[in-house]
This record gives sequence, structure tokens and C-alpha cells, in this order.
Amino acid sequence: MDRIFPRWARSWGELARSNALVRSQCLCCGLQQRVDAASMAALRGGSSSLLDALDRCSVVGCHGESYFLVARSYGRRWIAMAARPDILDAIERGAPPANAMSLGLLESHSQAVAQGSAQGDKFSRREK
Repeated sequence: MDRIFPRWARSWGELARSNALVRSQCLCCGLQQRVDAASMAALRGGSSSLLDALDRCSVVGCHGESYFLVARSYGRRWIAMAARPDILDAIERGAPPANAMSLGLLESHSQAVAQGSAQGDKFSRREK
């Protein structure tokens, strides 16, 4: 059965015009990254499709390939832009999604900021 994709995700240009969200996810390391649709439209051409397109992972030390996911807006379901059986199989077997939230980077960052503020207050009190 053929997969059906939304009209607004037909090309990089359509994605840019519709202000849709685009992410890439590496099949090897699983890291998700934001993708600027307007930049990709300028780079690859506005009429080029991201369906079944793969790109190199940009994470230092990873040699994997990334596929693209799209969503109409935040809170909506992400759609993997893949229809070829080999890519769909690679997605199934690939690394699980990883992002700042799943890796716990947001909590550790906010704790570090809070600790830095507390230390900053402590130092500023000494100077008075």
C-alpha cells in the first residue's frame, strides 16, 4: 500500500511557505536536529522533494545518514518522509530518537544556570 503525504510537505519550497516544522533524525545515533526549510529550499531548489531523501548526520564522530520528519506545527504528529521499503526498514531498525529533552540536557542546563545564579549572588554579596 502506498503511503499518502500531505500537500504542504510536497517540496522544500512548500514546507517553507507553510511555515511547517522539519527535523532530521540520524539512523545511526538517533539525534534529532531542527532543519530550516527555507535554507534547504535555497540549497536544493524549492521544488525538490524531501521524500526518501537522506542527508549525512552532522554530529561530530557519527557517520550515519539522517531522514526527514515534518509536522504542520508544534503539538502535531511528526511524519517520517519515507516511502521506500529499504528506508522504512532502516528507520524501524535505526537508533531511537534522541534530543535535548530525552538526553536530560534541559534539566542539567537549568540546574547549572540556577547554581550559577546562586554562586553569582554569593560572590556579589562578598564584594559589598
